[in-house]
Amino acid sequence: MAFRSGFVTIWGQPNVGKSTFLNYVLGRKVAIVSSKPQTTRQVLKGILNLPDAQVVFLDTPGLHSPRDEFGKWMVQEAEKALDGVDVLLYMIAPDNREEEDRKYLNSLHSFTGPVFLVLNKKDLVQEEEARKILSRFSNLFPFQGKAAVSSITGEGISELLSEIVEALPPGPPYYGEDVISDIWEKDIVAEIIREKIWWYTYQEVPYGVEVRVEEFKDRGDILYIRAIIYVERDSHKKIVIGQEGKMLKKIGEEARKEIEFNWGKKVYLDLWVKVEKNWRKRPEVLGRWGYRTK
Repeated sequence: MAFRSGFVTIWGQPNVGKSTFLNYVLGRKVAIVSSKPQTTRQVLKGILNLPDAQVVFLDTPGLHSPRDEFGKWMVQEAEKALDGVDVLLYMIAPDNREEEDRKYLNSLHSFTGPVFLVLNKKDLVQEEEARKILSRFSNLFPFQGKAAVSSITGEGISELLSEIVEALPPGPPYYGEDVISDIWEKDIVAEIIREKIWWYTYQEVPYGVEVRVEEFKDRGDILYIRAIIYVERDSHKKIVIGQEGKMLKKIGEEARKEIEFNWGKKVYLDLWVKVEKNWRKRPEVLGRWGYRTK
């Protein structure tokens, strides 16, 4: 049997479990997750190496109607993730409504590769309900296949992977066997810190947070990291720092533990909080941070 390789984009609305699915498939965490929508901000590659195939998954920001310049950038990133890929997984959750997904599926008619409908979070519904949901959404687009999976229990994922591999073209691997993601070390650290902020803050606060790692130095027995947490308002800064610095300490401790686990050494994490007012609406700030909209 010929070796197969290719790119597979995971597409869908916010909070359908795209990142959780990717983490389960890879057997390790490469994408941050939270219960809040729009946690994922940029396209992330996750590479699955199998005996007969290499599957390069692209995790994407959730499809939504943007309200600011940064939202526009996220949607553009998701749309660009359709270019040059071999397979598309259109992911839904049990609470998705057909009318909301219809417009996104209509935009896929120019996509020439196979598109699979994937109902995630199958563990939340009964078998009969899962079949009904897949049947309803199947009427919206000529999907090549459909599957109901759980990214928590793993149900249905191995069968879906077999179908994905079968749909990939023959070809050599794109990455070495030891590569699992294309994300840089500093970006991994920034995402870990941002994830903890998403865990412990609420309402508008996590949506207006950006984390930039300013220093990342391996000093032999310890890893020194200095990062700045940018927020949009003075009131948000107070929330992230917390009373007597307790919230910032909690965020730092949780992030440090995960970084130490990943790197296998002690970490000194130096966190600062600064205000960059309304940065999501300011193209000059977005451009400085690498978020350039059309």
